[in-house]
Amino acid sequence: MNIWAKVFFRWDLAPRYAPYMNTAHHVETVRRWISIAERDFVGDFLDVFTPDYQGHIAGRIHLDLDGLRQTEIGFLHSFSNVVRTVHELAAFEDRAVMRITTEATQSGAFRGIAATGRRIHFSAIVLYRFRDGRICESWTELDLAGLMSQMLDVSPTA
Repeated sequence: MNIWAKVFFRWDLAPRYAPYMNTAHHVETVRRWISIAERDFVGDFLDVFTPDYQGHIAGRIHLDLDGLRQTEIGFLHSFSNVVRTVHELAAFEDRAVMRITTEATQSGAFRGIAATGRRIHFSAIVLYRFRDGRICESWTELDLAGLMSQMLDVSPTA
């Protein structure tokens, strides 16, 4: 056995992670979630998420499953012509991570900003945790300041 495996892998936790080692399934689950998003969130969120799902966005916004549904549907009311590009998607143990870029046209009010008709784009990194084959928790880091500045047409200062 590799000495680093002994140092960095806690063998006493191995049985805990055994049910979550199917990383291909985690990748497929995230792809199904993106597919639901591409269909304007038509579909059963419980196919992808556990009923007790907890989401965290930018360290400040905390959502349960109903809050996630409302947030995603709210996004659709504010933005049209949405294009999502998954740049990277990888899974390990009971986790998956995705780097994604979203482009859309602001066609409705968003966070108090009236529709501008501008094309916006933002990137995000999302870390997902799985339980029983479904997403039970996620952490999303995205460039909210950049998104807001595009809607307000604020040019960065040099």
